[in-house]
Amino acid sequence: MNKNEAAKAFFKLADQLKQAGLTGGTISAAIRGDGQDYFFARIQNGGGAYEAAITAKAADAADDPFAAALQEKPDALAVLLLPGEYALQAADTLKKLTAELDDMAQIVGLTARVANELSPDEVKRCLKGRNSCFVKGRGMLLTGRSVMETVTGAVLLDKAAMTHMLAEKIGGAKRVPYFSAKLMHLVYQKKYSKLNLAAEAAKSTTEENRPASEENWSAREKELREQIVSFGLRLMKEGLLQGTWGNLAVRLDETHMLVTPSGLDYRLLSASDIVKVEMATLAYGTQRKPTSEKKLHRDLFCARSDVGACIHTHARYCGVFAAARRPIGGLNEETRQKLGESVLCAPHALPSTKKLSKVALRALGKRNACLLMNHGVVCCGGDLQAAYEACEAAEQAAKQALGC
Repeated sequence: MNKNEAAKAFFKLADQLKQAGLTGGTISAAIRGDGQDYFFARIQNGGGAYEAAITAKAADAADDPFAAALQEKPDALAVLLLPGEYALQAADTLKKLTAELDDMAQIVGLTARVANELSPDEVKRCLKGRNSCFVKGRGMLLTGRSVMETVTGAVLLDKAAMTHMLAEKIGGAKRVPYFSAKLMHLVYQKKYSKLNLAAEAAKSTTEENRPASEENWSAREKELREQIVSFGLRLMKEGLLQGTWGNLAVRLDETHMLVTPSGLDYRLLSASDIVKVEMATLAYGTQRKPTSEKKLHRDLFCARSDVGACIHTHARYCGVFAAARRPIGGLNEETRQKLGESVLCAPHALPSTKKLSKVALRALGKRNACLLMNHGVVCCGGDLQAAYEACEAAEQAAKQALGC
């Protein structure tokens, strides 16, 4: 990457930080260049801008913490240092943070260590086997194989810090089971991260994994595809979805459903990326691979004839209850009308398994929302608008219960 390309990357980084709401404090970033150099810049409050002067530095420097991060993570394109909203407090009060939600386990690792200072040795120690860490007095340091992955890592690590601290109000968060956390981290690194890298570089596909053709879409299918893309972006902007986590599904007819694709960031989605899946067999032909939670959505549609749309999110405040493995109770009348008497928490199950469908459907019952332990929340309704409103209602109820 040359200096002009790095300038574009810094602008993209700043703009995405602004969209994510991570705009406070001093923000520093590095972009890997050609050969043994990297480019360094300060982000100006995440406002879609950076300092005009981009400094070229040696990536093999022995006394440079950003160089140390690039050395420790040779496949990383970007490094980001920022205080975040909750990360600075976590960095100054914890020795390490164990993954209490599976999205942190996937993109960060099983734990996030705390560097005692921003030094090369401390950075290397804390990034060993991980993509990110906290830094005492500075907040958090993230690495990523793309700008988008780096910003998503910042969103998720800051959310993990928030989850840990707020969960203390309701008995404390519990860690993701070790085997599940290790497996999910491996799958993300080997699979989902690469999917996003390919899609971000160019929306090119192979014959076995290509967008759907518009030729045979009915007017209803076209409208529903566009709705899924629109609601996905809306949920992401409101903090209910992050990166590739979460998924949406709509009942198309008696035999098919439309679902979001596997591992593709919502900012990259188009209507043709949405996957048409046969419910009886879960077959999808030569389209993009559908979300790994397709079975959960299918089983919900089969169990509930009143449900026309289902949204699985990693909402921030619902995530606190999921990590603490506690139900959300004390709902007001308006919320009960949308969700049911309470939002129960389903026992732990690995994503995309038969067990997940079983425990989720049991916790859901006739309600329109349930929590998934250490995972997130599932909301449903007669259509996407109703499912979206259920997501909003569940998140607002969790927020109020936490006194936020």
